[in-house]
Amino acid sequence: MRTDDLIDTLAADAGPAPGGAPAKRLLIVAALGAVVALTLVLAWLGVRSDLHAAMLGPFFWVKAVYTALLAVAGFWACERLSRPTETGRRTFWLVGAVLILFVGAGIIQMMLAEPYQRMGLVKGHSIAHCLRNILVLGTPMLVLALVVLRGLAPARPTLAGFAAGLFSGSVCATVYGLHCAESTMVFVGFWYTLGVLLVAGLGAVLGRWVLRW
Repeated sequence: MRTDDLIDTLAADAGPAPGGAPAKRLLIVAALGAVVALTLVLAWLGVRSDLHAAMLGPFFWVKAVYTALLAVAGFWACERLSRPTETGRRTFWLVGAVLILFVGAGIIQMMLAEPYQRMGLVKGHSIAHCLRNILVLGTPMLVLALVVLRGLAPARPTLAGFAAGLFSGSVCATVYGLHCAESTMVFVGFWYTLGVLLVAGLGAVLGRWVLRW
């Protein structure tokens, strides 16, 4: 019998996951991860000097909604993949839809800009730090998410680790918006997305080993 067949056979007889419902445990992870990320922002990066004025404008919230929607998609994927009989395929349709919508908006904004403005839209003012900051903020939550998933029963460790990284990176990218003053769809659609995917990739690599049965 192949290993996958054995896992499916064992999963068919698996009972409820110990320690409470997966959704409840993952929500606790999100809360703790957000608190850790906020603490790092306040102690390390600092909030943007124009935060109050930015919160009165639309793009601050557009950026937050984008990363929050990715977080919801990551949460749903984690919750599904924590169950041994779930593939999680449907959840990644939501991830794709959110990415296409926002990244597409960034591409449109770039196309409408004057040629001499396009490189500035891509670089923004924090290109040298954005990926590093999202990775650093997202890693503590990723570790927590992997610990929780380890106590459940994911049958697809690499995909579950990717979902955990997507969830963690998106939650912490939302918190990162309190520091980051970038205000174009081009920058956020490219660099925020790449930062979140970097955490997701780390989750996939770690999950392959940490979440194996």
